[in-house]
Amino acid sequence: MNIIINKKVFAAIMITTLILAVVFVKGSADGTIPGSEADPVVTLSYVELKSEQTKYYIDSLIAKNNQDIVDLKTQLEQKNQEILNLQETVSQLSSDKGFEVVLLNKDKTLLSGAGAELIVRSGKVTAIKGTNGGLANITSAKDLNTGDAVVLNNLLISSRDDGRGIKASIDSYLLIRGSYTVK
Repeated sequence: MNIIINKKVFAAIMITTLILAVVFVKGSADGTIPGSEADPVVTLSYVELKSEQTKYYIDSLIAKNNQDIVDLKTQLEQKNQEILNLQETVSQLSSDKGFEVVLLNKDKTLLSGAGAELIVRSGKVTAIKGTNGGLANITSAKDLNTGDAVVLNNLLISSRDDGRGIKASIDSYLLIRGSYTVK
């Protein structure tokens, strides 16, 4: 009888184990959501969804990089223009350091800018007084007024841009450093 009880107990344990195994397997199979990370089988719709998400992400990165490139090109063009402007300024400053040879034709007037320096090298010219005074003759320490003859090879300085200058009676050569206008 012991053997029969042991067989009955063994059979009950086996049936219980089998039922638990079926419930466990069925529960774990039904517990996963298709397309989730726990699902070992990947569906076509899941792959297509992930592919579209990846494509959108990559496209957004490309668009951002393209915009960054456009911004950098704009900045580069601005910096190149600044460089050109600075080179032009340096060139002007370099040329402003020396005197410029100017031919002032007969009956023409040269109006000097503020800080301009003039030296009459040949010819015959007279001074023109500005609204605030005349040309300063640095060599002779005199202030030249309208009609005063300018001595050759004397350094003249125009302190203001107020209409001061010189007028040529005959063709005359000058050395000028600074701004001026010929009329």
